[in-house]
Amino acid sequence: MFEVLSEKWPEILDFFKSEYDVSDVSFKTWILPLEIKSVEDGLVTLVFTGPSESQGLKYINKKYLSFLKVSICESLDEDLDLQIILPNGEMDNSIATTNESKAQLLDRIKDSNLSEKFTFDSFVVGSNNNAAQVTALAVAESPGETYNPLYIYGGVGLGKTHLLQAIGNFVLEQNPEATVLYTYSESFVNEVIDLLAGKHTVQEDIQRFRNKYRNVDVLLLDDIQFFSNKDRCQEELFNIFNDLHMKHKQIVITSDKIPKDMEGISERLINRFEMGLTVDIQNPDYETRMAILLNKAKQESGIEIDNSALDYIANNFISNVRELEGSFNKLVAYAKMKPGTVIDLDFAKDILKDMIDPDNKKNITCESIIEIVAEHFDLSTKDLISDKRSADIAWPRQICMYLCRYFTDDKLETIAKALNKTHGNVIYGIDKVKKEIETDPNTRATVEVLKKKVDPE
Repeated sequence: MFEVLSEKWPEILDFFKSEYDVSDVSFKTWILPLEIKSVEDGLVTLVFTGPSESQGLKYINKKYLSFLKVSICESLDEDLDLQIILPNGEMDNSIATTNESKAQLLDRIKDSNLSEKFTFDSFVVGSNNNAAQVTALAVAESPGETYNPLYIYGGVGLGKTHLLQAIGNFVLEQNPEATVLYTYSESFVNEVIDLLAGKHTVQEDIQRFRNKYRNVDVLLLDDIQFFSNKDRCQEELFNIFNDLHMKHKQIVITSDKIPKDMEGISERLINRFEMGLTVDIQNPDYETRMAILLNKAKQESGIEIDNSALDYIANNFISNVRELEGSFNKLVAYAKMKPGTVIDLDFAKDILKDMIDPDNKKNITCESIIEIVAEHFDLSTKDLISDKRSADIAWPRQICMYLCRYFTDDKLETIAKALNKTHGNVIYGIDKVKKEIETDPNTRATVEVLKKKVDPE
């Protein structure tokens, strides 16, 4: 049997790679280092000679063991067991994570500002995000060694934050000694503002802030565009970046634009962003949207969900993953109100009619546009008309201004009043969106989707 397995081993690996859609990076890192040691009494023993030793062995056992076993059994047409060991004979005696170690991991995830739900396993890969997923996984498997920094850009709700946090969760799970920090750019900016406010300007506080960001193995910085025109924050980030990069610590950044297209960011900081690898995430295609919905449907027990309803969602919510999942969640929430409800095409059309019904005539007003944009970006209307200026609110608000000007005959003063802003704010916002539509495909696609929601006709 050993000879037969050895002869068929290349064929088995090819089958495994294609059948389970294993990326080239993962295949080379975790699978190719496996060598056949023995086949005795129905047990196949493989030796792992790859990186990370025992941590790597834990990862393979958790992610690939069952798939490898199926591949071997199908190829040899025999029911065999499989174990993987290290060259010194050491086995993984903790394949099933204990409650104690799981609790410790969750504490570390929380301390790193991460959410445990954002993992590579829960990230649906499609043609729109494959390059970003592959490079993110490569970074997570070997932080600081390749693609440093990794810069991921794309529109709202496409999965940048998911991948960013998946990297952090993966690193923490594989290396108990690693230090990971995820932060949203606005939080970083607010920390710097607090330091400059007066009471926190003592040297100890400044040093504590710098140590927080410099004494990490992996720094995950979300929505870097928020640093625009904030010179002191850029100065701090520049020094932190240089320090981490010199120590070969991993830096991962997300933004809504490629580095060279960001306004208000210093040239030397943009040069740092471009030192590593820049990858983008596009709008999901139909196949990816359906895969995401099918994956969510599998997680809902006790509710019958017809594929026609999923197809309806996939064909009407096309600009980002966030609105896709939001529409699905809305259907599930309504279905749970009436036990026994089947989520079929008619049900989906009825529940989502206010959002996408092509026969639904609406009186288009600034107020109705604000509601549609708020729902699209998963915000409240109160947020859009508030004084908040964070990027995740300011940009949707500017799109509101543009759409109000596009669809209504209201004067700029009326639009400004509806959004609780000044006449000058509205002019600036409209001009900014116009420029983005001309230069950025993601913005153009988002605006077109919103136009359809505002006026289906």
